[in-house]
Amino acid sequence: MTLPRSAALAAVVFTSTAFANLIPINILPSTGNGIGAVSSVVTFQNTGTEVGAIGLAPGGAVTLGSTVAFGIGNGFPSSGGTTHEQTGSGNNVYTATSLGFAATGANTFANLVLVFNGNEGGNAADQAITLTNLSLNLFNTTTGALLGSFSTIAPFNALAFPGVGNAGFGFQLDAPQSAQANALLAANPNLTIGAAARATGANAGFETVSIARINSIQPGGGNPAGVPDQSSAVLLLGGALVGLAMFRRSVGLES
Repeated sequence: MTLPRSAALAAVVFTSTAFANLIPINILPSTGNGIGAVSSVVTFQNTGTEVGAIGLAPGGAVTLGSTVAFGIGNGFPSSGGTTHEQTGSGNNVYTATSLGFAATGANTFANLVLVFNGNEGGNAADQAITLTNLSLNLFNTTTGALLGSFSTIAPFNALAFPGVGNAGFGFQLDAPQSAQANALLAANPNLTIGAAARATGANAGFETVSIARINSIQPGGGNPAGVPDQSSAVLLLGGALVGLAMFRRSVGLES
């Protein structure tokens, strides 16, 4: 497998821990449509380029910043570059067991989704943002050692956010990578989950990465049941407009 640049940089030091693919699966509401528990992992804010990361340091202490920014390239985590995490309850790590994940059964890493949500302001010009990198990072809870880093393989352009707390853009491991994560969980039943993200084009609103558990599994990625993609929504709207036009003709309302 050829690693993307972001994963390849991490692989220089962590050859056995860098993986892809973390695949976008479109907009997800925070309730309904198969979404289970949702928990915020990292919240970050800046103008222009912004980076946020949380994980474990050697010895197992919870740590924010560049030293745990695995999987996002450009020299992280070794560069000591600036990150932009916000203070407060939006930054958390979780053990897999505390979120109900197991290596086998109904809730494995195949059911885990990272949700990228933002608060870029109400104006359309402020909404557009590019998530250049997103990484799911797994740590040994006792030692703080990085066990695995699963990253996106391409930038994701978000033209608009549906609102903080209401919906976000979901990212799910593909089948081979969820199997890798499940193997790590089987060997480390109490592993800790962290995350790192980088975005560009930010307009000083805050971004949050959360963990969700989704019930519908998409082999190789895709949309969860009940959540249409943008093209489907356009087709549905187009069909509705055609139907309305035909109705207007049939009742003599056409001018």
